[in-house]
Amino acid sequence: AGQFDEESLCAVAKVVGVNPDMATMWNFRRQILQHLHPDPVADEKLAARRAASEVEFKLTQECLMSNPKSYPVWFHRMWVLEWGECSWQWKTDLKLTAKMLALDDRNFHCWTYRRFVVRQASVPLTDELAFTMGKINANFSNYSAWHYRSKLLPQLYKPATDTDQDRFECVLREELALLRNAFFTAPEDQSAWFYHRWLLAQLEERLGTATTAMLETLQEELNMLNELLELEPDCKWPLATVSFIAKKLSLPADTRLAQLKMLQSIDPMRSQHYKHQLTLASG
Repeated sequence: AGQFDEESLCAVAKVVGVNPDMATMWNFRRQILQHLHPDPVADEKLAARRAASEVEFKLTQECLMSNPKSYPVWFHRMWVLEWGECSWQWKTDLKLTAKMLALDDRNFHCWTYRRFVVRQASVPLTDELAFTMGKINANFSNYSAWHYRSKLLPQLYKPATDTDQDRFECVLREELALLRNAFFTAPEDQSAWFYHRWLLAQLEERLGTATTAMLETLQEELNMLNELLELEPDCKWPLATVSFIAKKLSLPADTRLAQLKMLQSIDPMRSQHYKHQLTLASG
C-alpha cells in the first residue's frame, strides 16, 4: 500500500513527462489515484477528487504538447473525465480538441477523444456535423471528418417512419453533391472516395439494388465520373469507381475490361487484384 502515495504520483509524473507513451506508468498512476481517492461520499471527498482530476488534466495537456498522438495520454485523459465525473471540463475539452485538430486534422486519437466528450456532454449532433463541415472545407483530404459524418448522419436521421426515410435519402443525395467539389478539386485523394462508397451503400440499402431510383442515381454518378475522367484520365480513384458502378449497372464487359487494364498499369501495386477482377469480368 505504501507504493500508492503522493510520492509515487510525483515520480510517475516525472517519468511520463519525459516519455508520455509509457502505458505502464499511466496504469500505475490510475491505481494510485483510485487508492488515494476511493469512491466519494462526502462533499470534501468530492472536492479532493475534483482537485486531483484538475492535476491530471494539466499533466496530460502538457504531455500532449510534446506528443499530440500519444494514445496512453488520450486514454488517461478519457479515464479521468469519467472517473472524476468532470462535467465542468467538457466545454474546455471541446475547445482543446478543436484547437489540436486545427494544428493536425489527421490526429485520429484526438478525433476519438472528441467523440467521447461529445457523447458525455450530449452535444447536439447538428453542431458536430457543422464542425466536420468546417474541417472538410478547410481540407478535402480529412478522412476522419468524412468518417465522422458517416457516424453522425444515421444518428441524426434515424429512419423510423416513411417521412424520416425520405428525409435521410435527401440528405444522402445532398452529400453526393457535396462530394463533387472534393472529386474535382483533389481526385487523387482517397478520403472522399471511401465516403462516396459508403453513401452509395446507404442509398442502395434504402432504395433497393435494382430499383429505378437506384439505377438512375448510379447513372448520374457515372456521368459525373466520366466528365472527371476527361480531365483526369490517369487518375486511379475515379477510374476504380467507374468500374465499380459499371458492374452495378451490368454494363457491357468490354468497357469494364478496358478500365481494369488501365488500372493495372496506373496502380501496379494492386495488379493482382485487378487481374482477379479481369478474370471475373471475362467470365
